[in-house]
Amino acid sequence: MRQYINAFLFAGAVIFGAGTVSVFAQQADVTGYWKNGSVGAVQYQNRTTGATKPGRGSLFSYKFLPNGTYEFIGYMETTMYNCTSTLFNEIKGKYRVEGSSIHLTPSRDFWKNTNSCAASGNKQRTQTPKKKTVTFELRRDEYGNGLICIEDGGETCYRKEEE
Repeated sequence: MRQYINAFLFAGAVIFGAGTVSVFAQQADVTGYWKNGSVGAVQYQNRTTGATKPGRGSLFSYKFLPNGTYEFIGYMETTMYNCTSTLFNEIKGKYRVEGSSIHLTPSRDFWKNTNSCAASGNKQRTQTPKKKTVTFELRRDEYGNGLICIEDGGETCYRKEEE
């Protein structure tokens, strides 16, 4: 009996020692807040206030939590001729990691777009969520910061952020 207990404990040590895995069987390296963004070099100046801001900008982020849930945020803004247009997308749901694949099962897919010069076209909608699988690779940038590069019709790399 004692040899079976020792064999069981050894097998458990091998299984759990093979990689860092959270309680919900997600790869610990994937969990966290990851973001990618940009700001345009051309500035826009408000003629009334004198304030300047970039003519365009974007922010895309994934938040993978240890409990198996995720959130994706996408935001784009552009300003031209004193008119600002925005597009916002928020997707929430569950995820599962298998090897180099992340299986995303969203429960909510919310969209909102606005135009400061044509408010009648502003709209919000919740779309029917669609499951998808993306592949990923963990990397480091030139400064040693963690990156997750996700292939989803094109590769996009997101930098790991402290929350």
